[in-house]
Amino acid sequence: MHPSMVGVGYGSIAPRFLREDGVRTATANERRLLSLLRRDGPMTRAQLARATELTEQSIARLVESLLQRDLLIEGAPVVAGRGKPGLPVSLNSKALHAVGVSVMTDAVAAAVMDLSGSILARRQIPIRDVSLTAAIAEMQKLVRDLETQAGVSASQRIGVGAAVTGYFIGDGARLNPPPALDAWALQPLDGILSKAFDGPVWIENDGTAAAIGEAMFGVGRRLDNFAYLYFSAGFGGGVVVRGEPLRGDNGNAGEFASVIPVDWFQPNLTALLRMMQAGDGDRWASLGDLLADFPADHPIIDQWLDAAEQPLNLVLSAISGVLDPGGIVLGGRLPHALALRLIERLRFTNPQRRGHCRPVPKVEASPILGDASAAGAAALPLRAAFFSLASHESAGS
Repeated sequence: MHPSMVGVGYGSIAPRFLREDGVRTATANERRLLSLLRRDGPMTRAQLARATELTEQSIARLVESLLQRDLLIEGAPVVAGRGKPGLPVSLNSKALHAVGVSVMTDAVAAAVMDLSGSILARRQIPIRDVSLTAAIAEMQKLVRDLETQAGVSASQRIGVGAAVTGYFIGDGARLNPPPALDAWALQPLDGILSKAFDGPVWIENDGTAAAIGEAMFGVGRRLDNFAYLYFSAGFGGGVVVRGEPLRGDNGNAGEFASVIPVDWFQPNLTALLRMMQAGDGDRWASLGDLLADFPADHPIIDQWLDAAEQPLNLVLSAISGVLDPGGIVLGGRLPHALALRLIERLRFTNPQRRGHCRPVPKVEASPILGDASAAGAAALPLRAAFFSLASHESAGS
């Protein structure tokens, strides 16, 4: 049985923990090596020394420790110049894995991620009963099935990341989700899910988790600073600064819906579903049905776009003025075709002065197919134990 290491985001997680199988988290310098190898692939000890500006003796000690813990593997010798052939090392992707689950108002998604950051298996299923007992049972079965599909054992699982829609109330891992998830509201989800999955669990809201997924697999590969607009049954988001998620004091950075006055149109997919149901009968029984067979050219889509334009322009202008990011990404469960149509309409408040406008971020659709929140959630345990999202990390003990 794993020790119960639970936490909200990253701040409350101890810097290292030891499991019964001897796997522990990495020191700061070990993280630098692991992050470099995840980003750039196999490297020799000499290459690692040059990239990190650590001495070759330090690199040798770090690599040896990581090899002994099976986190690295050695490849065939590489001949470079007249010197002794170097042995490249790379991540042992089969050593460990993490699981991410994303709890939405109508569905749960899960993903299995190996140590290299590759997704081994993923799936989304509808939630028919959102009570904690029933929903967690569905999640447990889904995780078991995906680990079997991926060919990995639960004993190799470093932990579970859980992304839940809602905002933190400032009391541990207690979130305040929409009414559809009333059974989950204000519950100590860290302890509940840690017991359910018999191991460490990291809790994050779905917008920030999706932004982490975007940082790893989407625009974050070329942008260090971006804001992520998360469209689902509700509307929220996340912020990535210098490759790292910005959480804020309470874990609620990126709650962009709070910018929109409560009596304005709320630009979420629940509003779109209701408009489609009102105008076209019972063709779509749920949000999942609508997204599975999305009618991109349906005339009611234009009505939603018309209504969403003003509140989203306000959000974009606020993001640009306050954060000045390199980009703004439209993602979540927003269909790609709808994102492209939305981008054509969006405008920043940006008057000219002396013939110049303030530089504004590019708005683009997420390149990730499907919701990124489960993948981002899977990255939480790996990041907390071994990695940083950023392309570089400061030296440490």
